[in-house]
Amino acid sequence: MSPAVIRGFGRPGFARSCRGPGAWCAGERAVVAEILPSTAAGDRRNEPSQAVFQQEWRIYRTLVDENYLFHREAYACLHRILVEDVRRPFRFLDVACGDATASVEALTGTAITHYHGIDLSAAALELARSALAVLDCPVTLEHADYVEALRDWREPPDVVWIGLSLHHLRTAEKLAVLRAIRTILAKDGHLFIYEATSPDGENREGWLRRWDDQKPLWTAYAPDEWETITAHVHAADYPEPASRWVSLAQEAGFAEAREAFVAPSDLIRLYWMPAGDAAR
Repeated sequence: MSPAVIRGFGRPGFARSCRGPGAWCAGERAVVAEILPSTAAGDRRNEPSQAVFQQEWRIYRTLVDENYLFHREAYACLHRILVEDVRRPFRFLDVACGDATASVEALTGTAITHYHGIDLSAAALELARSALAVLDCPVTLEHADYVEALRDWREPPDVVWIGLSLHHLRTAEKLAVLRAIRTILAKDGHLFIYEATSPDGENREGWLRRWDDQKPLWTAYAPDEWETITAHVHAADYPEPASRWVSLAQEAGFAEAREAFVAPSDLIRLYWMPAGDAAR
């Protein structure tokens, strides 16, 4: 087992030469920089409810441990696809990885050759370092906002996973991130996202009403804890209709978007977006 390497937020500029096979040249990295939104990261960090949510790690862990958002089923679905469909050795990029505990379960027993996790929380990355020690591959953890980190990516990943993070962006910004990932992804790579999704015909207000309807079921939360997480969701969550995820994937250059899992609450769905060569 290899020890985790934790990298700081600072990144060198685009003037570097390429390093090693498969590395991205300066011009290709510049394309990614032009694609990505320039203000999304700062906007998210300035939202008061977002800052509160990041401080309330225990509230987040309750969300996961109680399986309120059906993490177990989603990560089990990811594991199944990696084992049955991807099969070959792959480099895995975990965008907004958090403490990575769910990812470890999804990746155990797969053909992973390298894990790279990005997260804005240094405390979460410390927890991730311990959790990821069981993987029999090199691990790199990066303390950064993923929008910024993707601007200067070098090693093309084979599999990219985004679990409940893209929904903080508006539609145009989501498209920019998907395009950036498609640009850096290996030609036969795969993107998987587990994100807030509305049935076609439902607007954001309707989705939020259905979110609020979960309150009687989430009995592990005290009233103030429910209010904290709900304030975050109402301030920062922007679901997309199911058909829009499909069109965003196509606009970003993916071959398709396959709906691989729908949470029983129908608040979140998992999409598998293969690159063109991976879909053949």
